[in-house]
Amino acid sequence: MENQTKKCPVCGKPLTQEEYDKALGIWKAKHEEIKHLEEERKELKRKAELWKKEKAELQRAAKRAVAEEKHKLAANFREQRKLDQETFKKKLETQTAKGVAQTKNKMGQLERSLKIALEKKEKGDQEIKRLREQMEKGITPQIEGLLEEDKLLAKLKELFPHDHFDHPGKGGDIIQTVMEQDKPVGKIVYECKKVKSFSQNHVQQAADAREFRQANFAVLVTNAFPAKRQSYFVSNTVFVISPVNVEPVTYVLRQSLVRIALLKLSNAEKMRAVNEVYKYLAGNEYGDKVNGVAHQLLTLAGDLKSEIHAHHQAWKKRYKSYKDMYMDVGVIDLRLRGLLALGEGKEVPKLIAGQQKTYPPLEELERK
Repeated sequence: MENQTKKCPVCGKPLTQEEYDKALGIWKAKHEEIKHLEEERKELKRKAELWKKEKAELQRAAKRAVAEEKHKLAANFREQRKLDQETFKKKLETQTAKGVAQTKNKMGQLERSLKIALEKKEKGDQEIKRLREQMEKGITPQIEGLLEEDKLLAKLKELFPHDHFDHPGKGGDIIQTVMEQDKPVGKIVYECKKVKSFSQNHVQQAADAREFRQANFAVLVTNAFPAKRQSYFVSNTVFVISPVNVEPVTYVLRQSLVRIALLKLSNAEKMRAVNEVYKYLAGNEYGDKVNGVAHQLLTLAGDLKSEIHAHHQAWKKRYKSYKDMYMDVGVIDLRLRGLLALGEGKEVPKLIAGQQKTYPPLEELERK
């Protein structure tokens, strides 16, 4: 029973009971995350319906307010019938227009809030869909491959399908043009360096590329870091990151450009906003959080490797024990047949080479 295999709930590969239990835990965690996102989606839907009702009530209240205002003005008209008719008409139009403008303003605010809620709901739906597709297809990001420009480019296109990307030749940098509502709102330039040791020249190269490409941000993806600086830091306005941090860091940089563009600032104000983003992302708070996430991911990967090694050693030990037991049973059987032969006055049988069936070989467990 211990050698029985089961199919992985994530990728469908055959697994032992221990591997199946581990994969089932990951699968359950994915479903818990999906459940949480679905609950958020339901809550957003409930709020959207509530805001819709509030909008309808606001419209009714606006109509009542306009009607009441007209009624008051009509009463004043009766009381002040001696006043000039033209003056009264202008006053009526002014008051009515003011009430309508106030109502439209409130309705506009409500519609903007509703739009934001619907966008959050849509993003939640997309995230649920993405997680389900990952579980069904068994997608596992090849993080180490992001040090190669073509694989990094493919990953960026997957993350931001509406943006434009340029990759001018092998060894050249990657330019991401951030698009919002079919309009360019900023640029991010990427450099990849898979090297044995860190060099400040690589940072300068990325900074030069940012200036040459007239980009807002420069990102250096590398596997080598200076002492006491691992996974993430900012140097010379360049974000130096490990492959494991590509997705969270690029998302933050892109979102900052989109948010700044939506504020409709002047060029000088946009530059100040970008500098504020640099200041925050270069600070200890954000750096500690990003490095903390990277450390946790690497620790989990190390734990998984240790667990795989431990399982392999346990299987190897069990295989040796089963094989020894099988061989011992063969020897015992030969001894018993020998004793029976002596009792009947027959010659003691000898174990002929190949007479006992060979125990099923498992090369991966027999190697030292």
